[in-house]
Amino acid sequence: IGQRYNILHMKMYILRTWALWVRGLILALLSVSLVALFTQYAYAQVVRFAKTYRGPNSDQAFSVQQTSDGGYIVAGWTRSFGAGNHDVLLVKTNANGDIQWAKTYGGASGDFAYSVQQTSDGGYIVAGYTESFVFSAGDRNIFLIKTDANGNLQWAKTYGGLRWDEARSVQQTSDGGYIVAGYTEFLGAGNADFFLIKTDANGDVQWAKIYGGTAWDEARSVQQTSDGGYIVAGETNSFGAGGDIFLIKTYANGNLEWAKTFGGMNYEFAYSVQQTSDGGYIVAGLTRSFGAGLDDIFLIKTYANGNLEWAKTFGGTSWDQAFSVQQTSDGGYIVAGRTQSFGAGGRDAFLVKTDANGNLQWAKTYGGEFWDHAFSVQQTSDGGYIVAGFTNSFGAGTWPDLFLIKTDANGDIGSCEIVGNANPTVNTPLVTVNTPSPTVTDLTLILTVTPVT
Repeated sequence: IGQRYNILHMKMYILRTWALWVRGLILALLSVSLVALFTQYAYAQVVRFAKTYRGPNSDQAFSVQQTSDGGYIVAGWTRSFGAGNHDVLLVKTNANGDIQWAKTYGGASGDFAYSVQQTSDGGYIVAGYTESFVFSAGDRNIFLIKTDANGNLQWAKTYGGLRWDEARSVQQTSDGGYIVAGYTEFLGAGNADFFLIKTDANGDVQWAKIYGGTAWDEARSVQQTSDGGYIVAGETNSFGAGGDIFLIKTYANGNLEWAKTFGGMNYEFAYSVQQTSDGGYIVAGLTRSFGAGLDDIFLIKTYANGNLEWAKTFGGTSWDQAFSVQQTSDGGYIVAGRTQSFGAGGRDAFLVKTDANGNLQWAKTYGGEFWDHAFSVQQTSDGGYIVAGFTNSFGAGTWPDLFLIKTDANGDIGSCEIVGNANPTVNTPLVTVNTPSPTVTDLTLILTVTPVT
């Protein structure tokens, strides 16, 4: 098929539309290998379950969202199915977690997804990175995939150049386009910089910006804000104490409005950010500077200008990390991650619920003897929570399996033995906040479009 390339910076920074291998997984195969750990209908139509979805190799989920029909869309990657050693995996379930369809997308090498969202047309936008569609072996490019409501490919684009460029987060914007956040090693001021790309509805670049300093800076989460701009969270080694949470706010055109770092004497990472109902922001990640253990969950609430409102740590004597946060309908917050301080095994999926001030309301672990992680959480329309990640304790056992958990509003899934109660230590640390001035590079100034046959 014809291909059109957008070339940035002397034809080395590229946007490509590829002929992509798309495999519809045989529904019966995945359905037979689905292990229902527990399914229960409780209260007034509140569904609760824990399920694994597996193939003969490793399958992991990194993003989940409830869909308009009450079911769920799950994105991650698979080594069990597809064209290469890893393929993007997209699974659509009904409200009970039963598979409706599953698709893989990829080429001969590795292709990975970290973020999915249902789009206004009922389809899905997926972001991650590809090693299959790159300049040369060893490179990575940002990978953006648009499907229809049935997972059929509408278009796929790669954005990148030499070395590594990865996307961690995507969201449809109010104009029908998309905002993508990640990092780039190819251009910018340092080893790696925040990378923000704004596209139209067809995935064509409208603008692209790089934000950073002289060291490693990586964006992991982006959201369009109520004023049409964007909030981006990740980590910086260029500013602050070195290894701090990095929060930047941009205008609608990507120009920098403000930037903040949050941290202590050791390292802090941010994995998730969301604008809150009061116009401020909630940020979740991990801290090694504060807390009770080796790593603690780190929850930061800011005002609209990025100034610190409060900060909390949650953890035990070992490793406790957060990868996803969302404000809940009661004004509080739900946080998902993993814990090695509590639970049944080596690491358990970890869910923490707080009130609006970050005070602990409850904490639950989900897991077995081995490693079980939660990477994404969302409150569902019935007031419960949907959680996605992977499990080594259940399913096939040899390799990680995709893990999907649906809880009620209290984090329970009934009498299933995989759920445990946790009592993490909660601290209120004295966080150092700085206001750095990152270098901003406007890539649209060097954008050219070159047709290729």
